[in-house]
Amino acid sequence: MYTPFVAVDSTLDAHGSSAAALHLSIQSDLDGLCFCLLDLDRRKYVAFKSIPYEQTVTDYNDMQPTLSALLNSDPLLNASYRSVSYIYTSRHAAAIPMAMFDRSLLKSFLELNDFVNELDEVHSAPIPQLDAVAAFAVPSPFAAALLKKYGKVKFFHQSVPMLTFLQRRAKDHNPESLLAININHDFADIALFVRGALKMYNTFALQSPEDLAYFMLAIAHQHKVATKQTSVLFSGNVEPYLKVIPPFFRALVLDEPHTRMGFARELSDVADHQFTHLFSLYECA
Repeated sequence: MYTPFVAVDSTLDAHGSSAAALHLSIQSDLDGLCFCLLDLDRRKYVAFKSIPYEQTVTDYNDMQPTLSALLNSDPLLNASYRSVSYIYTSRHAAAIPMAMFDRSLLKSFLELNDFVNELDEVHSAPIPQLDAVAAFAVPSPFAAALLKKYGKVKFFHQSVPMLTFLQRRAKDHNPESLLAININHDFADIALFVRGALKMYNTFALQSPEDLAYFMLAIAHQHKVATKQTSVLFSGNVEPYLKVIPPFFRALVLDEPHTRMGFARELSDVADHQFTHLFSLYECA
């Protein structure tokens, strides 16, 4: 997912007086990270960078030194910011109705769906639009490196910005049903909305593009929604998958960042469906 790329507003001075007005949003997984800078005074995104790790990190014990080295060496990450938000992209999350939410049971909620590593911290974030809470895991070494570097960090899962803005999008794109799909390198987050109400959210492992087509049709069949009345909203790394989507759905739409902020001219090529949730994160925080 992460390929080397950088785009920076020519007027940015992250280490000068403008730093006090900047918000940093970071998204990462075991393969690398990307981040963007938001100038809160000018209400404009002024920098974006994507950085793959030199070698894929497979051992949680290697996370902290790898991430710390990157945070301390990259000029834009090695600065002080007004605020910092962080998404750890993973399958370890669950959406819980607010009425059922019990903070003491967070780990148990996650373990119903998936394995939680012993080095994972369990966090939560509200999704008021759905009267729900997202419970999610963040590797403790990642969290420790970020807190040591920046002092205060708000932690999120990619499902939070995804679900936060989807109810409105569901009504805008199709009042009948909407299948929202966020694709990462080996899994997809899928949410189904019917007449503006969330019917299901889950993550699915992808071994091939054809797996996604299977899950889409299976979800539509399970929830008895007509594919010809269902729009599909894509975000993330979608390009390898579009060619296998069956022609049964009403429309295929590429998502875009849900933000009232502007973008520097230099960022025009990255402010799209691939990084929708990164650029939408500030307005969740």
